[in-house]
Amino acid sequence: MTELMCNYKPEVSCDSASYLIGRKITDTVVLLEMSQKCRKRLTYFVSGLFFLMGGIEYAVILPTLWLYMKNNFHAQPYFLGLVLSAFSFSALLFSPVIGRCADVFRRPKLLLILCTLWEVVGNIIYFMGISKWFLLGSRLVSGLGAGGEALILAEIGRVTSEEERTGVISILVAMRQLGLVFGPGLNIFLRLSNFYIGPFIVDKYTAPGAFMACMWFLQCLLLIFFFTDFHIVYGNTNTGIQNIEDKNSGQKESTDDKKEVPKLTLKLLYDDYIREEIIVLIALQFNSFFNQLGLETMATPLSQKLLNWGEIENSVMYCLAGVEVVLVFMLVRFLSKKLQDRVMLLFGCAMLTLANCWLLYVVPHSTPDTPQKNIAFFAIGIILDMMSLPFLVVCSISLFSKLTRKDTQGLSQGIRRSVVGVSCIIAPLWAGSTLDKPYIMFGVMIGLLVMSLLMLSISFSKLKSDKHDKKQNDSDKQEDSFNVQNERDQERQPLLS
Repeated sequence: MTELMCNYKPEVSCDSASYLIGRKITDTVVLLEMSQKCRKRLTYFVSGLFFLMGGIEYAVILPTLWLYMKNNFHAQPYFLGLVLSAFSFSALLFSPVIGRCADVFRRPKLLLILCTLWEVVGNIIYFMGISKWFLLGSRLVSGLGAGGEALILAEIGRVTSEEERTGVISILVAMRQLGLVFGPGLNIFLRLSNFYIGPFIVDKYTAPGAFMACMWFLQCLLLIFFFTDFHIVYGNTNTGIQNIEDKNSGQKESTDDKKEVPKLTLKLLYDDYIREEIIVLIALQFNSFFNQLGLETMATPLSQKLLNWGEIENSVMYCLAGVEVVLVFMLVRFLSKKLQDRVMLLFGCAMLTLANCWLLYVVPHSTPDTPQKNIAFFAIGIILDMMSLPFLVVCSISLFSKLTRKDTQGLSQGIRRSVVGVSCIIAPLWAGSTLDKPYIMFGVMIGLLVMSLLMLSISFSKLKSDKHDKKQNDSDKQEDSFNVQNERDQERQPLLS
């Protein structure tokens, strides 16, 4: 009996064995998919923080920059324009270079870490503040890191579908705007700083540089440990059960990444960017940012002149404007699922033109003697302008990525960022020099916007991707085939049935 019990082996049917194997494979796939979703969310989270840091840096350093140079180094007013333009100038030159490197080497994580380190070094130089030329050099070095934003947008354009792209871009750009909202509030605490780090003093002027150097260093650590290249995340997500091992190693790439990147030639640049729809979008980008930076430049002097506002009132104005912009970004994300980019672009450009026409009437006819009356008229212009900004920024970036090829998205976004950099350099110079001539200042801005409206209207039919037309044609073909099949079925039915 004991011998029989020892020799007894339970029988396992083939069905139960296959069930166990299938169950194990299913559980493994579920766990891997959960892991990929987690990596994807962390990657988007770290990307959003990159945009947030850019907004905070702008909002923290800008308010104290002039007093820093004037009180510590006796700088002349013209030098403020040089320092402000230095950031945009280096970003203008470096963005296409880093974008092209991303296209060729397909290692956006390493390039983003490099951009973050440039930001760290630039802010350390700003904190040291040995001379006014050090401050100029600090903004030049920090501008090299600004190319990281264009790099992230290029990767978004490379891996996301056209339906979800506008919504994703709206969230990232809204994160930068969120930094602009909360950044001024940090100066309330930073201005209380008064201690030394070695031979360097940390006061209300140098504290922003030390603070942002620490924040960018933390961002660098987040990139190292929690960021995964977008093409790896999306490539792994789209693989099947047969690629479990590739998923686990994280080395599977999508088919788009295996394509050879075209060589950078004059013919490539001409064929890809000297096109009607691309010229329209680039011109719209330039005009909208030129208008926005011009408005930001003249907002503080005009509020002081016409409304008798000081630093606190201006800070409240910028915070409220930032909150409005963030809310409109969320609206753009919702509308992107229902409206095409070109429609929202047309609406944003018309709204911005209306805002400038309103300010063209209000500013020359306002006097400092009636600040209570001026505030209502001034606020209407600011609200209209802030309402148009998200539509123009998000939809132009999204549509630009859809109209350019995927394998050169880095170069395309770098060129776009360079155009924005040119407008960021010219706009403050223009607005500052024509502040006492509002008809000239707003007249030129309105002229540029009217030109953009005409270009948008004339090229409206071309401002859509070929994939949209293909999907529409496919749906039409499916509908036609369904109707033909339905007619055939009806013909086959007996007449007396």
